[in-house]
Amino acid sequence: MRKLLLTLFVSLFLYCSGYSQTLFQLVESAPEETIIKESGLPRPADVWADMIKSAKKTIDIEQFYIANEKGEPLENIIAEVKNAAARGVQVRVILDKSFFDRYKESAVDIENTKNITIKKIPFGKIGGGVMHAKYFIVDGEDLFVGSQNFDWRALKHIHEMGVRVRHKELAEMFLSVFEMDWKLCDDSSEKTIEDLKANQPGVVYSSKKKLTIETEEFGKIVLYPAFSPKKIVPKGFSKEESELLKMIKSAKKKLRFQFYSYSLKGSEKGTLYKKIDDELRKAAKRGVDIKIIFSDWSIKKGATEQIQSLSTVPGIEIKFSTIPQYSKGYIPYARVQHCKFFTADNSMSWISTSNLEQDYFYESRNATLILRNEKINSTLESVFDRVWNSAYVEKVDPDKEYKSVKRN
Repeated sequence: MRKLLLTLFVSLFLYCSGYSQTLFQLVESAPEETIIKESGLPRPADVWADMIKSAKKTIDIEQFYIANEKGEPLENIIAEVKNAAARGVQVRVILDKSFFDRYKESAVDIENTKNITIKKIPFGKIGGGVMHAKYFIVDGEDLFVGSQNFDWRALKHIHEMGVRVRHKELAEMFLSVFEMDWKLCDDSSEKTIEDLKANQPGVVYSSKKKLTIETEEFGKIVLYPAFSPKKIVPKGFSKEESELLKMIKSAKKKLRFQFYSYSLKGSEKGTLYKKIDDELRKAAKRGVDIKIIFSDWSIKKGATEQIQSLSTVPGIEIKFSTIPQYSKGYIPYARVQHCKFFTADNSMSWISTSNLEQDYFYESRNATLILRNEKINSTLESVFDRVWNSAYVEKVDPDKEYKSVKRN
């Protein structure tokens, strides 16, 4: 009885003090028939459905593309989006214009629904790259961001990592980027871009002013977002490249990277982008233990040789991952590690939509959450270790002649 009364008293005190817990989830896509599923983390098909079912007023989605397949997990998500629209929820969707025609059928299927509006953003014209961010916001407060595209394969046959956070002020920051891009779908002039960059939400969290939340599973989390491309980010917002380099520079003991791709190819022909490569080499030189997993899709002329060179640095160990093919047949553009996360020391974590290449930071729209929390760090390290110690990886051989893998 005394324990019950104490619990009630603490709950009442926290309520009266304005204390509240924030919903926070790490959300992992785990390819079927792999040990990656052993993590037990929430899966996007469940999390996305829960978010969309709860929508009362708005759903704002910004994605690279939409690729549905009959009988696959995304079909249920699409149905829930349509159900939300049918009950009066206003749904807005931004897709990359250059990729639209490749997966036009799935997008048109959604567009032909009352209360759903789709716009195509010409990001090649705006920044030189693509709309590569993957996030959506429900009712202006429930946010999901991660490496998962709105693609049925990303829910079932690709290794991905994302985050769900229910926090109004954080969601409003992503909404301000969404509103910017929504307007840029119709007017991508330089004057419009500069005007839109000046628009800010009421509260801006950044490396200078971080957000602190209390969560049931992870306890206190300190976090803030960062965005790309550098020239098209609202005033006061942190930029991905700067924050990534700062995290590498500040690492004292260890770094663990799990990324889809890596390249030193510069934006200008014949140039090299060496900022990340240089900082990794400096970190190793000062004694930081660095382990990196790149997908086998990163094996391509030029990039492979750069990865091999990095792997020869004392203190840096790199492996290529290969996800086994599905027992029921070959699936194009799938069975790959598409994660974009890393951890630094024992408390810092980075979960993103960007790969480790210059154009993602300078030319394409992307988004990241930077988090300080030991349990999140440990959880992501466990995800990393499960792959690192599996039969799905092989250590990079600096003398081997690698061949590109089949994607489609």
